[in-house]
Amino acid sequence: MPRVRVEWLSTRTAEQRRDLAKRITEAMVGVAAVQPNEVTVVFEEVEPRLMAKGGVFWDEILAKRK
Repeated sequence: MPRVRVEWLSTRTAEQRRDLAKRITEAMVGVAAVQPNEVTVVFEEVEPRLMAKGGVFWDEILAKRK
C-alpha cells in the first residue's frame, strides 16, 4: 500500500488537490503496479506565515507578487 505525502502551502484549491491526487495515483499504478484503491495521498498544508524560504516567510513573498 503506497502512501505519498505532499507538503505545500495552504493556498492551493480543492481542485488542485483533486487533480494532483489523481495524477499521483495514476503514476503509482503505472510504476508500482498497484491498484488505485491501494494508493493513499496525504496532503500536509502549511500556512504561508509558518513557512520560510531563504529566510523570508511565504506570506511576505506572496504579498510581493500581487
